[in-house]
Formats: sequence, C-alpha cells, structure tokens
Amino acid sequence: MSGDRSGKVLVTGASGFIGRAVAAHLRSGGYKVRVASRDPNQFDLRREDRALMPAANAGAGAWDQLVSGVDHLVHCAGIADASTNLRYDGYRVANVDLSVQLADAARRHVPGRFVFLSSIRAITGPTSPEVLTESSPARPTDDYGRSKLEAEEKLAEIFAADSRQLVTFRPVAVYGEGMRGGLAGLLRLAHTPFPLPLGGIQARRSLLDVERLGAAVLHILSNPVAGGTYIVSDSSPLTLAGIVAAMREGIGRNPGIFTIPEPLLAGLSAMVGRRDLWRRLSGPLVVSPDRLAATGWQPADDTSRRLAAYMAGRQAN
Repeated sequence: MSGDRSGKVLVTGASGFIGRAVAAHLRSGGYKVRVASRDPNQFDLRREDRALMPAANAGAGAWDQLVSGVDHLVHCAGIADASTNLRYDGYRVANVDLSVQLADAARRHVPGRFVFLSSIRAITGPTSPEVLTESSPARPTDDYGRSKLEAEEKLAEIFAADSRQLVTFRPVAVYGEGMRGGLAGLLRLAHTPFPLPLGGIQARRSLLDVERLGAAVLHILSNPVAGGTYIVSDSSPLTLAGIVAAMREGIGRNPGIFTIPEPLLAGLSAMVGRRDLWRRLSGPLVVSPDRLAATGWQPADDTSRRLAAYMAGRQAN
C-alpha cells in the first residue's frame, strides 16, 4: 500500500498554493510526480509528467486516462476558500462532483493511496468553543464546509471495500509563501502603518505550515499508516495579536499591538456593521493533531518563527 518511493504520484490542483508545495515535497522525497491542473502548460515538465484536469462532467475515459500508470493520488484541486460568494451548487461541482469522478477512476486503476485534502471546515464553522479532534461531530456552518463534508462522505462510500486506501486530511488555515483566505487578510493588516487594538483578544487559532502539510502527505504515502481521517495543524495555537506580531517581525517592524477591552471592540464592530467579522476574528478555533503525530509525523512547534520567516522571504523577493 505504501513505502515504495520509486512510485509515481498524481497531484491534482498542482498549480495552487497547497498543490505546489505537496508536489515539491513528494519530488524531494523520491517520488515521481505527475501534475494535473486546468493549465498544465504552465509547468516546465515533460509531457508525460503533466496533465489537463478534466471537467467534472467528463466521461469516465478521461478520468481513466488521467490516473493511468500512477501508484498514488493526492487530490488538492477544488475550491479552498470559504469566502467565495458561491451558492452550494457551485461548491458542489468543484468539491464533490470532481472528487467523485476522480475517486471512481482511482478505485479501478490506482493500487495505492487516495489522499483527499478536505478542510477543518467540514466539521465546524469559523470558530469552535471546544478543541476539535477526529471524533468531534460534523457541524459545518456554510456551503463551503458542507461541500467538503459531502465529498468526504462520498469518497468513504467509494472506498468502503478497502478503507486503507483512502486518507482524508482536514487542515486548518495554511500559511506559507502565497497564503490565501483569511491569513492573506491578516497579512494585509500586518502591513498597515498604524498600531492595532488586538491585545485584548485572547482566543487562539490553530495554523498549519504548508511545508508541514507537504511532509504529512509524504509521510502518509511512505509509511504503513492506517487509512481514515486526520486533522493536520501545528502544535501551538496563536492569538490574533500573536499572528500579526509574527508577521510584522518578519517584515522588520515592531508588533504595534495595544489593548482595548473585548466588549468595547465588539461594540465598535457592531456600530460599523462588522459584527460577523468580529465574531470570526475574536472566536477560537483550536484543533489537536495528535492522531497524525502518533503515527510519526511531526507538527511544527514554532509557528511564530515560521510565520516571521515566510514574511522575511516575501520582503527579500
């Protein structure tokens, strides 16, 4: 099932933030990699190492051709941003239908793992009052999260005959070069020239270094780890002030954080019509990566330093 690093791995969504990091990690680990995207010509690779991603409604033959000759498959393609203004049908086409077509072909032709990059949002909203684990009940609160959960359920049905083959990762917000979503918004906040009143917000957020996510995929393909679902995150959550301070450190600036009581900040947010944004920023979202760590994968324990290092790299470029 795993352990042979001479095999070939198909990585879908390889032009994206996460897909690029995963493909690079697998190559450095000794695997041959075939990348699939909507624009495969952007890759400076041999023709046999790049492929056009079929549309979700393409016939079975197109999917069979895509997965032909690979030993494992890592599915990173899809919509990975909960802030996109889509209705559920839009998320479903990208996150469910595409995944099902790919998994059907993989079940017939791929002997090794099918690794699905889902999201922690499959089981929660943007905040959670309790620390989330793999046994936490699924309570997505938006169409993005519901589409990810439906994809997980459909894939579990497809691979029910051999549950070892399917591995589902539920990453939290991923940071690194090219980070997107809410972290990109905090990046812009870190660049503002004035102090920020974030010191009173005590809620913590779990984050994930994109390089450790790539290492997690390499680990799951190269070791006889049980299939199933794994939450992926760094080990030490940060407060909102801690995240922004680390980013500012990376660009050579002082933290510039001061404290205003949370009730006052909440009231000001409500006055300017940003109550929902305040709830997302001020609420906790902490997860436990212990199940995956117990298999030998190492979560990052220096999130602040890594965030600062990524920011310093952006400045240098």
